[in-house]
Amino acid sequence: MELNEKLKKYRKEAGLSQEELANKIYVSRTLITKYESGTVFPTQENLEKIATALNVNIEDLLSDKEKNEIVEKSYQINQRFWLILNICFASICVVLLLFSVIPFYQYSSYDYSAVSYPDNPTPVHVTGYASIVGATLRVGNPISVINIVLLVSCLILSLLSFANFNKKTLKIIRITAIVLFVASVGLFLASFIKMVSIVSAPGFQMNVRS
Repeated sequence: MELNEKLKKYRKEAGLSQEELANKIYVSRTLITKYESGTVFPTQENLEKIATALNVNIEDLLSDKEKNEIVEKSYQINQRFWLILNICFASICVVLLLFSVIPFYQYSSYDYSAVSYPDNPTPVHVTGYASIVGATLRVGNPISVINIVLLVSCLILSLLSFANFNKKTLKIIRITAIVLFVASVGLFLASFIKMVSIVSAPGFQMNVRS
């Protein structure tokens, strides 16, 4: 017996009309009619409301086939969610990696090393482009390197999420990927702020791009 048939059976056993059941779960009578004719399948929320209104378990309303279909649909939705999430993680990690190593930040500074009075009182105006890795490593700060390690690790784990592992292994990979992603984004922002403070210091120089 399918859900539409069971719904009609339990509704009548409860002594409810379609209108009364509709009022109990806050939907239209037309929708109840569609449920009972099998043309529309209830949402999970309405299914729970119907079960409560009829004082039965959801499992009592569903056939084995419908239970399997709901489980399969839930699995597909879950897989689609993780697919989109891991694609986003991987894409963002690649972008952050590129921004870490490519000189993109234009700086303007003054070199006071050659200033002398009265012969050469004017500092040299220095402009150029700095990368996060280049600027931070120049002063011996490893923050950007640590960030790259985290980004690469997150990227690898995001790609591994597409592999055919068992559920427990996939869960560990996905949770670890989320933790690394959050840590990577935070460390990237910290690396960027550190780079800005470094290149803003007087006398900072990198290779100038022509």
